[in-house]
Amino acid sequence: MNFLSCRKHIISDRLVLFRPTEDDLSAIYEIHADPATNLFNPKGPMQSISTAVELLAHWQSEWDDKGWGYWSIALRSEPERIIGFGGVSNRPRFGGSALVQRLNSQNAANLYFRFRPDTWGLGYANEMAQQALRLAFDEAGLDCVFGIARESNVASRRVLERLGLNFVELSEDESGVDSNAVYSIDARTFSTRLGRLG
Repeated sequence: MNFLSCRKHIISDRLVLFRPTEDDLSAIYEIHADPATNLFNPKGPMQSISTAVELLAHWQSEWDDKGWGYWSIALRSEPERIIGFGGVSNRPRFGGSALVQRLNSQNAANLYFRFRPDTWGLGYANEMAQQALRLAFDEAGLDCVFGIARESNVASRRVLERLGLNFVELSEDESGVDSNAVYSIDARTFSTRLGRLG
């Protein structure tokens, strides 16, 4: 049986986006336990597979409740290999209390992405995030999407800026190590931007 026929998915130019399942557990752990993907994470790499199990359960509960959430991400040319995770959620496990407060006070979601280092610099985060913003505004009916990146994480901040998210503020992180740069885009701005691109 064809791999893609077994899992509900969204296809973009180069990517396949899936609801995460237990089949992705090892990839969740590998990617979140990699020191390279945690350079800007004060908590450091994921320490155990049990933490990955908890994270997957958290993601799946949002899918069960709302029918959307973070995706497992693969290349169309190699759909069996998960290269990252990302999408939109209003129940993020990362981002700190300031982000949670924003999401709770608005009809909003957080944009998240984390990819294997060997796929960095190829535009996959941007491609995935375009699909995530379309889902957030066109299907989920959200009013706003936030993006959070460490102030010093220039690469992630550039992704958010290229997507059209506007810088809002620097928010002090609970760790005290580095500030978070908060970005946002609302539905009207996204729609206008799509019109210009079209």
